[in-house]
Amino acid sequence: MIKRITMLLLFLSLPSLLLAQGRIKGKVTDLQTGEPLIGANVLVVGTSYGAATDVNGEYLIINLSAGTVEVKCSYIGYQAITISDIRVTTGLTTEVNFQLPAEGVSVEDVIVIAERPLIQKDNTNKIRTTTSDDIDVLPVRGVDNIISLTAGVVQEAEAISSEAAGRMKLASTSKAQILKILS
Repeated sequence: MIKRITMLLLFLSLPSLLLAQGRIKGKVTDLQTGEPLIGANVLVVGTSYGAATDVNGEYLIINLSAGTVEVKCSYIGYQAITISDIRVTTGLTTEVNFQLPAEGVSVEDVIVIAERPLIQKDNTNKIRTTTSDDIDVLPVRGVDNIISLTAGVVQEAEAISSEAAGRMKLASTSKAQILKILS
C-alpha cells in the first residue's frame, strides 16, 4: 500500500517537476545614447539557450531550469558583458537589462593601387591611349612616329634628299577617328 501511495505522489508531482521552468527577459541598449540595440545576442552561458533582441531591444529566454545562471550579451561594435549569479525561479520571470559600451574598431591603413591592364579585351581595336609615360619609353622621336605605332595607321616614306619625309595614311575613312588621333 505504501508503495502505491508513493508511486501516486511521484506520478502527480512529475508534471510540476518537468514544468518547473523560469524565464529571463530584459532590454539591451547603448550605454551612451540609450538607444535599443536590434539583433544583439543574449546567451545563457553553458547552455544552448539564448535569444536575439527585437526592434525595441527586448529579449525573452524561456524554458530555463531553476537555479543560478550566467548570462552574456554581445553585439558587433560593442563590448560583450557577462552578468553572473542571476537567480532563475520556477514560474517567475527574472529581468536582466544590459547597457553595452561602444568598442572602437581599429584597422590598418588600406592602400589601393589601380593598374590599367596591358590589353583591354573590350577595347583592343577601338581606343588607343598613349600617355606621357608611354612616350618617354618609346624608342622613336616625333609625333608622326608615335602616331605610326597606333593600330590602323601606316607611314609611307618618300625619299627627299637625305631625310625621309613621311605621309600618314589611315586604314579608316572616318574623319572623327582622324581627329581623335591627331588631337
